[in-house]
Amino acid sequence: MNIALTTPAPWLLVVSLPLLLALLITLPRLRPVMPRLAAWSAAPALLLAIVASREVVVETSLLLGMRLGLTSVTRVFLLFTATLWLLAGLYAQAYMARDPALNRFWGFYLLTLGGNLGVLLARDLVSFYLFFTVMGFAAYGLVAHSRSSTALRAARIYLILVIMGEALLLPALLLTAVATASYDLELVPLAIAQAPNRNLIIGLFLAGFGVKAGALLLHMWLPLAHPAAPTPASAVLSGTMIKAGLLGWLLFLPLGAVALPEWGTVCMLAGLGATFYGVAIGLTQPDPKTILAYSSISQMGLMTIALAVALMVPTERSLILTAIMIYATHHALTKGALFLSVGMAAGASRVWHIWLVGVGTILAALAMAGAPLSSGAIAKVFLKDATYIALPPWPGWLSLLLQLSAVATTLLMGRFLLAVWPRMCDAGKRLPPGMWLSWLTLLALMLGWFFVLPSGLLDAINRTLAFSALWPPVIGALIVAAVYYGQRLWQQRTGNALRLVIPEGDVLVLVIAFLHTLRRGWQLVVEPRWKAGWHHSTRRWSVYRQNISGWPDLVRMERWLRSWPVAGTLFVVLVLVVLLLIH
Repeated sequence: MNIALTTPAPWLLVVSLPLLLALLITLPRLRPVMPRLAAWSAAPALLLAIVASREVVVETSLLLGMRLGLTSVTRVFLLFTATLWLLAGLYAQAYMARDPALNRFWGFYLLTLGGNLGVLLARDLVSFYLFFTVMGFAAYGLVAHSRSSTALRAARIYLILVIMGEALLLPALLLTAVATASYDLELVPLAIAQAPNRNLIIGLFLAGFGVKAGALLLHMWLPLAHPAAPTPASAVLSGTMIKAGLLGWLLFLPLGAVALPEWGTVCMLAGLGATFYGVAIGLTQPDPKTILAYSSISQMGLMTIALAVALMVPTERSLILTAIMIYATHHALTKGALFLSVGMAAGASRVWHIWLVGVGTILAALAMAGAPLSSGAIAKVFLKDATYIALPPWPGWLSLLLQLSAVATTLLMGRFLLAVWPRMCDAGKRLPPGMWLSWLTLLALMLGWFFVLPSGLLDAINRTLAFSALWPPVIGALIVAAVYYGQRLWQQRTGNALRLVIPEGDVLVLVIAFLHTLRRGWQLVVEPRWKAGWHHSTRRWSVYRQNISGWPDLVRMERWLRSWPVAGTLFVVLVLVVLLLIH
């Protein structure tokens, strides 16, 4: 069903409802009912994604003429984003019911949701950047929610990287606005392709959006933030928010406008590196949510590979975008189900709870590994079709590397299952119906969403049963079993467990060590000389002030200029003068 919603009201409702609820939750009288309303705040977005026509773009009088609408790409992103936020919200209503900081959680949850939905609906540069910034900074509150030392450290590192990303995106957007001479997103790819400083803009966008997408070497916040945030927040952070970085690449890079083999090679190497690096580090982690965070880094690497092919071969943009959208939908729903499984496993209080949660978690893990007939297998078929058209020599290598990545993902999912497997909890504890309903609904969508795909689905299903698609998860499962029983045998004989644990954030440890070295060098070499020069300058300034202290008029003028009203007025006047000179 496609309805041409040409009035701004329904579009503004979708992006403003979460923001309005976040404001109302500050009112004490409304707080008791706000969690129920907040849990359903993504429902209008889901309805809009289902019924709205993608050809309609509406313009409002807000923010220099905010333009809202959908494209074929953003409509798919809005579908899985709104679905996951809705189910995670209903899950959180039960999961967070007894949290002492419940209102604070919902406040940041709603702000992040509003920013995330706005990013998907924005059709102009100013609105996109505003919503992207709101989403990024509001998520800080979700990461820091528990206020533990670990959560606060993770939130600080997340905030640092968010600011770095914003510092890269802002000049890129300004240069883009100059190149397009307009705020219209539709004009961006072609304008960047023709811009004289094209490479600078592309580099800034790749790095700026790469922070949110968990790109290699910019991924450090992911394995810290996901374990720190509450489980429903982790589900949306990993399932949808990192896709905002991917969407930024798809909207702002000149895909289909010009061939960029050099940038394609850079993205290809970064994607392959993230694919295998995420698995390698994730296998050493004991926390199941940290394992899933590294899995997200690996899976985003696979989508980065498809992006690299689109940069290399602009004529096949449509095919590659289809593969990316299908893979992004699979990853969002499956990763959301896996994160919610962590909360379900922690609350299993009966034998049938353990079996039901265990089976559901295994199904989600198999889908992520790309087992035959699963959504992961379907998504990887489309991804392989997209990589076959890459420039030589990549097609031959990618066929093998993608199969090896399936083996690696199976290993990581095996590690996750061993870490999260449900165990009997307090018999008096019960999993609320809301958690069961959300989790089971998400599993059902994960298992059946691909039946709405266009023609070619039957061929894709048949290809998931081919030997080339079957052997990677089988080999991965056999390796997991061999390592598990081998480790148990070793522990029985020696009494020691074989464990290799790399700290969460991995590269961050090296960065911090490097910064400590620089600080130590500053303290030993630079600081003594700097202080000596500073003391000499201070003495000279003291003599100078003594000489002018006898000038009462000068002293009074200095105090007058230092007052906030005068300084602020002078600043405004200077800004107005600059604006007049520009015009």
